[in-house]
Amino acid sequence: MGVLSLAIVVVVGAFFVRLIDIQVVRAAELSDESTQFRTQEATLWAERGQIVDRTGQALAHNADRYDVTASPMHVADFRRDGQTVTVMGALAEIESITGTPVAQMWAAVSEDPESNFTYLSKEVTTEQYRALVDLDIPWMYFERNPERFYPFGEVAGNLTGMMGTDGALEGVELKWDDCLRAEHGTLRYQRGADSVKLPGTMQVAQEATDGGNAVLTIDSDLQWFVLQQLARYGQNLGAQSGSAMVVEVATGDIVAAADWPTYDPNNFDDVPQSHLRAAGFSSSYEPGSTLKTMTIAALIDQGLTFSEEAHSIPATFELSGGRYIRNSSGAAAGNLTTAGILSHSSNTGVVELAERMNLRTLHRYYEAFGFGSATSVQFLGEQDGYVPDPETVDSITRHTQTFGQGLASTTAQMAGAYQAIANGGQRIPLRLVAGCEKANGEFVEAERGPSIPVVSEATARETIRILETVPQSGTLQSRVDVPGYRIAAKTGTAEIAENGEYGDERMISIAGIVPADNPQYVVVVQFVKPQSNRFSYAAAPAFDAIVTQVVKHFRVHPSSPPGTFPPLTW
Repeated sequence: MGVLSLAIVVVVGAFFVRLIDIQVVRAAELSDESTQFRTQEATLWAERGQIVDRTGQALAHNADRYDVTASPMHVADFRRDGQTVTVMGALAEIESITGTPVAQMWAAVSEDPESNFTYLSKEVTTEQYRALVDLDIPWMYFERNPERFYPFGEVAGNLTGMMGTDGALEGVELKWDDCLRAEHGTLRYQRGADSVKLPGTMQVAQEATDGGNAVLTIDSDLQWFVLQQLARYGQNLGAQSGSAMVVEVATGDIVAAADWPTYDPNNFDDVPQSHLRAAGFSSSYEPGSTLKTMTIAALIDQGLTFSEEAHSIPATFELSGGRYIRNSSGAAAGNLTTAGILSHSSNTGVVELAERMNLRTLHRYYEAFGFGSATSVQFLGEQDGYVPDPETVDSITRHTQTFGQGLASTTAQMAGAYQAIANGGQRIPLRLVAGCEKANGEFVEAERGPSIPVVSEATARETIRILETVPQSGTLQSRVDVPGYRIAAKTGTAEIAENGEYGDERMISIAGIVPADNPQYVVVVQFVKPQSNRFSYAAAPAFDAIVTQVVKHFRVHPSSPPGTFPPLTW
């Protein structure tokens, strides 16, 4: 009895010590462990916002995909509608929907039979997901895996950018990530030993917040058309690349900004790095004669010349050191008026007129027109361009800059400069994104600075009057003609400097305003390194097609009959 009593005391004491250890000493630790074993977390998915055009058409949105998973420790035959469904039978049903081989799925669930997780199939569509749910397989689960989809592909790829595995990579996706980004939430629930969620235990630990929509000023239909023209005529010219931009004069909104060649953000793995950008913002070139419009406008605005002023323009303009400036054609010299100098694109005429203006003053005009600094769009990778410092500019560039050589601009900057002329001398900062439409419906408009006065309204009107002569009797005669509409335009051919020297390569461009009598849209088209035709008028077919589409697409009211044009010669 004594030995038995001692044994009982020892056993009870051991149990008591163990009880104290469990309930007192290690109580908190064991409680945490048990909670961790029972408590499970799941993601409460939120959706990244869409990128939409001005009409609400989605340029980028989420396309949900689902990963199919299983709990190997619970994989077994089961009964459905009174019939036994074997594991292999269930896997065959999954294969018929997803296409994933039965052998691959069987290997996944057999590799570690004691585990609670493995993948059966990945990236199934919503339709496949719904079909799988209908199978009612008790050990099969799903994980939502949203993907980014760009329904217009390469049409707007240069603007939207794309999403990578770690987040936004380019374009609006990255620039406006704060607007688009979703904040996923967290669900917590209790799970039984059989991995089944316990009823009534589901709790939202953190709410999910959907991303907002970035609303672009782009019209996707016009964007598509502009890209088609760039590709068509760029290939005909054998050009290296091309860019085009259409700007609404009254608002400064960019309604089309296309680049060719471009890329499809749905599949960009093998795309050359040079295509993964918006060249209209990120590539700057010496613009050539399209800049003469700004030089002449500045001179008129300063009262240093007027449209009808007569000049005897030499074929060459001598510079120090035995160098000289010449015109691209003989017609750009002789007895020309100021209007004729611009209309016939006389390099020597512009240089002679520009000598009347102080360099600092001319520099201020170029800056006011928007050259030398990135546009208000602030597109990722956007270039500032280049305007020579009047204090340090060399004796040659001080002259060549007046006709667009020796300085550099982007397509966007040139579009902004012509918008200033079209808008009565007031440059409205360009805009590509109108704002962010938050998930709660609130619209936050994108910030944009005030309009910038550049030239007087009278100067702007007179400059347009001169530019109207270019399609009438200048280099674009018979090449740009949209019946019922008056067009003001200027061509440009610029030599491209490579390795510090000018070679045979050219950049050709046209910038124009339509209608000239009631400016509503600015169109700029440029091609880089054309091979079959290196004259600026070679860009005319693309420009003409785009202008024609713009007036049709936006139902622009036809022009009034033209008035009198300034004389070009005397």
